[in-house]
Amino acid sequence: MRNLYMCLLLAVLSACQKSTFIDPQPAQPFTPVKEVAQSPLVVILGSSTASGAGASDYKHAWAGLFSSYLNKGKIINLARGGYTTYHILPDGQEGLVAKRPSADTLRNITAALKLHPTLMIISMTTNDVANGYSVDEVMYNLQTIRRIALDNGVKRILITTSMPRKLNAQATARWLQQRDRTMRAYEQDAVNFFDPLADADNLFQANLTPDGIHPNDDGHRLLFKQLVSRLE
Repeated sequence: MRNLYMCLLLAVLSACQKSTFIDPQPAQPFTPVKEVAQSPLVVILGSSTASGAGASDYKHAWAGLFSSYLNKGKIINLARGGYTTYHILPDGQEGLVAKRPSADTLRNITAALKLHPTLMIISMTTNDVANGYSVDEVMYNLQTIRRIALDNGVKRILITTSMPRKLNAQATARWLQQRDRTMRAYEQDAVNFFDPLADADNLFQANLTPDGIHPNDDGHRLLFKQLVSRLE
């Protein structure tokens, strides 16, 4: 299996070129208001926006808002700033691809599956492209992670698209491609995080971001609404 993964991933690259789980829940959690069918356990794999970056407090981040949305159940958030799809690949992928990060065995799909989630949310929005990785790599890694989750009994996996980010025109074109391919590949399990935040130039709307990279409280609220729309 490991050799097969290497062969397939190298083909993509050549074509386009004990365990402590972090749960950044607020100290005073919201009063639960709603239960979804995917309760009782949700695990989030993601990067900085999923971990709450840009929000004034975690409770105002999309993940914090989703915590308050659940009536029964729990969210365990394994997201970490700066992470890419390579960081959340399964155990055994460490260092297999040159010039790509190793999997984080405390925050990857293997760690998530040990928690036996019912619903998994994968939100790797902009870091792969920002680091120069191709959209083919992003999509291949997401497909690998999703397949492993489904094979191990996760009932549903939601995958968010890219988001706007100010870097350069080539990167913006790739984030648009990542958005479109994610929406096509995962349909009702894809969550559009790009369009609600984007301006006419496909960059962050100035009123929705503190830094051009992460959403502010209002931006996080829009992302939360996008997520919930896939569950109702």
